[in-house]
Amino acid sequence: MARFAQYYLKYDLTDMFARERMAERQKIFGSYFENNDSIEFSHGEGEEKKVFKHQVCHLALNRNIIVMRIANDKKKTVEQDFKEVDVKHEPSCFVVIDNRDKCRRIAIQKKKAFGSTKALAEILASQISDRMKCDCNISIELLPQFYPKDFYEAWRLQQHHTSKLRFNVCEREVPRDFDREKYDDDSIMEFAIKANEEAMRSKYRTVLELNPPDNESCLYVDEDSNYIRNLVRFSASTGNSIEIVTHDGAKFVCFIDEEGESDKVVTNEFDTELLDLLFDEEAENREGTEQKVLEYVNGMKYTVDNEEKGEAVA
Repeated sequence: MARFAQYYLKYDLTDMFARERMAERQKIFGSYFENNDSIEFSHGEGEEKKVFKHQVCHLALNRNIIVMRIANDKKKTVEQDFKEVDVKHEPSCFVVIDNRDKCRRIAIQKKKAFGSTKALAEILASQISDRMKCDCNISIELLPQFYPKDFYEAWRLQQHHTSKLRFNVCEREVPRDFDREKYDDDSIMEFAIKANEEAMRSKYRTVLELNPPDNESCLYVDEDSNYIRNLVRFSASTGNSIEIVTHDGAKFVCFIDEEGESDKVVTNEFDTELLDLLFDEEAENREGTEQKVLEYVNGMKYTVDNEEKGEAVA
């Protein structure tokens, strides 16, 4: 399994002529991935220019889901005949693009091939944006999707189909300066602290799971609840996450960061051996492999409305 960082595509339509081609923007974007030669990804100029080889594959189940593998252009020092020599080194990673209608999610494998996913995102965005500006006066950015800082805001957005909340209470020890007296309901804090400490000693994870009240299908926001407020404060104090789980199985992970914006980029895991099979013409059960990739992409749950605000939508 490998980890992928999630980015989202923002179209810049501020150019006065961009609106004329707005309806075609996704088709134009997709044309750059029609085949391996539709676009060149590079960095630098002249003798310093580095060209990054890449291959693209479209799912037969939906050609607007694109899997790309892209290789860096590096040099690596190895020993040959008792001497150190520089050889060409081209480590690669995967990029998964969801270019279906109103979908803007791009997953970049977190592998040291490019140092960071941000570095590769900037390379991709720079080349694609240059082409799009020439072709249709539209430019793009690839922006990381961060975990939501404001738990209540995320919950409000999902409350109409929230099936449960999960409070992780043992990913870190309780801080020494933890102020027990600021909590309104000692009973829940007593339980949370004991569960957290026991879990740390026993090296297992404990989760507090809240479900909708009887006869209700959704768990709606109640900011007046001392019970909820205390758990949120506890999560903020310990650095633990809160999960919002919806009826369709989607999960939205929130970190309560009281001191500043979160720098935690949304990540997920996927089996890269399945992505490798997409590029193997002799691989068996191609449809089954594509179905698993499709399920992974569908699980990313990201759409953007036509106003193109460029905001991450959970």
